[in-house]
Amino acid sequence: MVNLAVHWALVDFYSDIGHGTVSNVVEAAALALKSGINVNCGNTYTALVEAVQKGFVDESLIDKRLKPLLKTRFKLGMFDPQDLNPYNSIPYDVVDSKENRALAREAAARSVVLLKNNGVLPLKNDLNRYYVVGPNSASIDALLGNYFGVNSNIITFLEGITAAVAPGSQVQYSPGTTLDRKNVNPVDWSTGEAAESDVTIIGMGLTRHIEGEEGESISSPYFGDRLDYNIPENQLDYLRKIKSHGKPVVAIITGGSPMNLSEVHELADAVLLAWYPGEEGGNAIADIIFGKLSPSGRLPITFPKSLDQLPPYEDYTMKGRTYRYMTEEPMYPFGFGLSYSSFSYSDLKQSASIIKEGEMVEISCNISNNGEYPAIETVQLYIADDKASVEAPLFSLKGIKAINLKPGESKTVVFNINPDMLKLINEQGDSILEKGDFTLTISGSLPTERAIELGASKALSTKLILN
Repeated sequence: MVNLAVHWALVDFYSDIGHGTVSNVVEAAALALKSGINVNCGNTYTALVEAVQKGFVDESLIDKRLKPLLKTRFKLGMFDPQDLNPYNSIPYDVVDSKENRALAREAAARSVVLLKNNGVLPLKNDLNRYYVVGPNSASIDALLGNYFGVNSNIITFLEGITAAVAPGSQVQYSPGTTLDRKNVNPVDWSTGEAAESDVTIIGMGLTRHIEGEEGESISSPYFGDRLDYNIPENQLDYLRKIKSHGKPVVAIITGGSPMNLSEVHELADAVLLAWYPGEEGGNAIADIIFGKLSPSGRLPITFPKSLDQLPPYEDYTMKGRTYRYMTEEPMYPFGFGLSYSSFSYSDLKQSASIIKEGEMVEISCNISNNGEYPAIETVQLYIADDKASVEAPLFSLKGIKAINLKPGESKTVVFNINPDMLKLINEQGDSILEKGDFTLTISGSLPTERAIELGASKALSTKLILN
């Protein structure tokens, strides 16, 4: 059994401002335990004693939930003598070692999603003048999000870019605007400086001061929740002024949730979603911007065009939610992300057109790098149930494979399909296998017209019958 943990969520089962699923803490504890929750970060599980006494749960179920937790603790050596636990002998300097920082840099770079590029990227690193602006360009908060450790060498975007340009090039910097409100001083020299630069790189978006957990989000009037889907208007005003000079603009967006990037997409020549990239975020962004690496990140969530495309928050059905059920055209679809190279999908093959329980079908295709840059293509397998008896997802991601391709190189990608991948959830919440027709699609993004419009490769699809 997988360990499942929740953070103060069980209080919502019975609190006045929560879901109102049950009436009191004892019932909440019993319901959570029966649902498979092993660990509760909070105080709800202190009521399990009373839940057993009242017969809501059996003590044997508590033992069952404890077993995987204790197994994990045994694996960690928590019950061994200190000198026999290998984890205790790891020196602290390993934490911030050269090897681990290199891994942090790679992880950050691999997570960057290129949302738009009109050809301005990658930049040469020997241009005459680079102008780095925006409230998040020199911000450590824009790198870290919530829940983090710190060290003595956290690399901001400004620092990473400055370190990557050629010695004879000039980097200038100005935040230009605050994070989330209009400047008190109306005088703005920085937009004029942008007109004299070869390219302006603007760090903008969100930080932990706007979104996140309660007391962390000191600029949020909603305790870290977001009731406004837009990024702060003052940032957009600044971007409009920067772009009015006609010079190339590269936007680096930070944040941990979807946001309205429609106008950013329209104004900027390139848009990079950096999320909260961590201690090596500045170096990772420089690696991407200057072409040391081609971006390969993909969106793990859908970016709607506006909140109007989403159902009310109080509606707990899945209709209209996530890539699996959303029928509206999003701003950026799930799984989307561009590269400096271009890829083509061809020669789709499958070992059989009919599958039965206990069998497996192989599906494959060739992926070719048609561009000039070595790059990673993140190949995705989607399955759709064409004739389900209940409302089924429009798409279900069932496989991912990342492949390295040199310019002109092709590789064959293979996915194995088994009947478990074709199961659906009925109205009773049971996972069932239902005979019928299915569409299998291999692509580099959610296989929709919107993805193609934004620059994704054309997908390949085939049919499979479950008999």
